[in-house]
Amino acid sequence: MVIVVFKITHRPDMPLADYEQTGARMVELVSSMPGFLGMDYAATDGGELLVARFDSHEALADWRNQPEHEAAQERGRREFFAHYRIDVCEPVRSYEFHADEADSPASA
Repeated sequence: MVIVVFKITHRPDMPLADYEQTGARMVELVSSMPGFLGMDYAATDGGELLVARFDSHEALADWRNQPEHEAAQERGRREFFAHYRIDVCEPVRSYEFHADEADSPASA
C-alpha cells in the first residue's frame, strides 16, 4: 500500500465554489481508478488534510498523470493553494479496531 498525505493551505481569495466543484470531480475520478483504496479528509485552520491510499506506486502514478487531474493540479497552484505539502509513504504497520466486532460472541 502507498499512502499520500496532502496538506493544503488555501489562498485567502480562493474561488470557493470553483474549488468545491473541482474537488468533487477529482473525488469522482480517483474513486473510479483501479488501485485506489480510499481517502480520508479533515479541515484544518485555513486548509485541509487529505490522506489517500493506493494499492501500488503504479496506481498512484496513474492517478498523478491522469490528464484531468494534471489540469486540476495546475489550477490548484494558480488559483486555490497558497501552499501545499505532499508526503508519499509506505506503512510500516497497519491495523484496525471495530467495536461492534469486538463485542460479538464470535470474537470472544
